[in-house]
Amino acid sequence: MPRISFLPSGRTVEIGEGMDLLDAARRAGEDLAAPCGGNGTCGKCLVRVVAGTVKIDATAVVDPEDAAAGYTPACRSYVAGVDCVIEIPERSRTNTGEVSAGDEIEPVAPDGALVRTVDCVVPPPDGEDGLSDLGRLNRALAAGGMGPDIECPLPVARSLAGALRGDEGRISVAITGESGRDRIVRVAAGRPAPTGLGIAVDLGTTTVAVALADTQSGAVLSIKSAYNDQIAMGLDVISRINYAGRQGGLEALRTAALTAINRLVRAAALEARIDAGGITSAVISGNTVMTHLALGLDPEHIRLAPYTPTLLDVPVYRAGEIGIEIAPGAPVFFSPCVGSYVGGDTTAGVLCTELASDAEAISLFIDVGTNGEVVIGNRDFLITCACSAGPAFEGGGIEYGMRAAPGAINSVRVDPANGEPSFSILGDGEARGICGSGMIDLVAQLFLSGWLDPAGRLDRTRDTARIAAEGRRALYILAGGPFGGAPVHVSEIDIENIVRAKAAIHAASALMLGNIGISFNDIARIYIAGGFGRTLDIENAVAIGLLPDIPRERFSYVGNASLSGSYRLLVSGKHRASQRDLARRMTYIDPGGDPRYMDHYTAALFLPHTDRSLFPSIARRAARPLR
Repeated sequence: MPRISFLPSGRTVEIGEGMDLLDAARRAGEDLAAPCGGNGTCGKCLVRVVAGTVKIDATAVVDPEDAAAGYTPACRSYVAGVDCVIEIPERSRTNTGEVSAGDEIEPVAPDGALVRTVDCVVPPPDGEDGLSDLGRLNRALAAGGMGPDIECPLPVARSLAGALRGDEGRISVAITGESGRDRIVRVAAGRPAPTGLGIAVDLGTTTVAVALADTQSGAVLSIKSAYNDQIAMGLDVISRINYAGRQGGLEALRTAALTAINRLVRAAALEARIDAGGITSAVISGNTVMTHLALGLDPEHIRLAPYTPTLLDVPVYRAGEIGIEIAPGAPVFFSPCVGSYVGGDTTAGVLCTELASDAEAISLFIDVGTNGEVVIGNRDFLITCACSAGPAFEGGGIEYGMRAAPGAINSVRVDPANGEPSFSILGDGEARGICGSGMIDLVAQLFLSGWLDPAGRLDRTRDTARIAAEGRRALYILAGGPFGGAPVHVSEIDIENIVRAKAAIHAASALMLGNIGISFNDIARIYIAGGFGRTLDIENAVAIGLLPDIPRERFSYVGNASLSGSYRLLVSGKHRASQRDLARRMTYIDPGGDPRYMDHYTAALFLPHTDRSLFPSIARRAARPLR
């Protein structure tokens, strides 16, 4: 079998003839980005053949300059039966980011957590009563009012003998009834403190966040977040579905999701100074595709008519079954999904808004993420849809884009006279990149000051060193080059990605409003969820057309609503019941099947919109007249 060696790591793998180099790199443990999921359309998984020969698909997408330098897309380059040496350039790698602090969560009063803890004393064995260790435990629990037939899973049974003899029979028993029958989750000797630990997980397409909480007190002990390791296998859900169809792709995606979750769980447990094995419950909220990938379910039919997921309402599984590295018997509650592209992250997020109340006023919930979700309604109705906004607002698809982490430019102002920027950076140190809120600010400021036209083209005619030509495109330099520091710039391609993302969100919202015969002015409250932190500037979001031009006091930012909602589900049975009711009430529509969606989308591919009457305050402020 031919041997493929990768540089600069030196890793070598033997593979069969005909395998593409992307799969070969994965098998060798190489970090190689494939934003389109290995579908051959993005030209990002570039490698260079240093020695040997490979077969290259004639349809491979590659920039002429890269082709001239000897680079080829790994997903369209195939082993030809001879040994090869393949170089992976740094730009073709995926940076999943370091573990960093996540959003804040407002604690709520616990009310029916997923797991309850019972302390009891189990008498020592008595040879005359003929009881097993489990029999003695059941008798002790029954004396405390518990039912006689509590299920004891095998992982718990394996630890039972040691636990009952570890502290003279004094034990702490974690019990769940979420699956319809009481089940022992964990038995620990003594009185460990704290007990009732749980994790809430936002399994996002671009980022993953984990909150560790004490479900008995409601206290949030630690929050951690980082990029989703699946990014290397596709930037959006369609790309990941493509990758799942490759040999071993589905298992690679499942493993990547669990690796990201478990890494964050360990970091949160370390910060809280507790043993991750003592965590006895979990709630996971993600869109429908992410839920399928975490469970190893084939997502292919989500994108094929009639768009039928394997599961919408996921049973309560155990952590050990799924691969979450907490107590093996811990119940894992997945937020229910509503449709092919509206998932548990939406039903969890809506819990943080008045849409979960008995309000008569109509509210709009917008989750600005890679898979943008929109919900509109009140106590009488709920309508929801999703759109493929792409990862631009989370730093994906932007050359110097990054999530809201230390080193990210998160706020920008531009001097209208000379085009000079001023910006703030998260944390200490110099800028390493720009996050979603920074991109929104920059695009809005350049547009309002006349340095950017409504089509997203930078003005090269005005005198400034900040705008530089790069072939047929121009870029705006924030740092680096003649201005010192690490390079951070934004190109017209980056701006185009932001405009496309905002157009998708606007089009989905406008479509649903049209379906019920109202306008943005009829909305009493708009809730904005997403990874912007607290730095989203509403004025700038309106200026680019992401948000409607309505009175600003109607906007409310709810942060990472999926994580906050997951936390509420972790500690409250009332919130779990409310979520189930919300999921049943939501009417899911597919914007892709309505030609009006594309009309709305095309009209929104300008700053802020082709219809200036929709944005009267921006028309008055823009340096260039809106036509």
